[in-house]
Amino acid sequence: MSRGARKYPIPDFLERCGIDQNHYGRWLDKVTIAITRRDQKRLKQPLSKACFRCAIHKAVCEGGDRDYYTGEKLNWKLLQHFNGIAVPERKHHEVPSVDHDQVHPTKPIFRICSLRTNKCKSDYSIEEVLAFCEAFIAKQKKHNS
Repeated sequence: MSRGARKYPIPDFLERCGIDQNHYGRWLDKVTIAITRRDQKRLKQPLSKACFRCAIHKAVCEGGDRDYYTGEKLNWKLLQHFNGIAVPERKHHEVPSVDHDQVHPTKPIFRICSLRTNKCKSDYSIEEVLAFCEAFIAKQKKHNS
């Protein structure tokens, strides 16, 4: 059994989706390893997988059924980890993804959002994304009028 499955109980909404404790734990471990590996390269220092695993689990429990930034419902069964099938791009607004809200070696903050949102937001702050969106919308309105 994975570390995630042993220590972090599956949130109720995931259980209702038909995802079991063991699959959730393995997903949690897989995501934790990927994120800590990437952040160790960025921050150039060792990071605690346990600290990151806890923060990711907290994000899932605090509203992982919806995109933190858009409020759109997420479909955890679309994750390839759970179903073994790649998701078409047109469904990326439903696929859950883990986003950094605060990159910090001992106090990371993560948010659960859609893959589409995470791709759009990338490493930008909320303020930077809003500024871009406002400029994009203003240009499109001017262009289309």
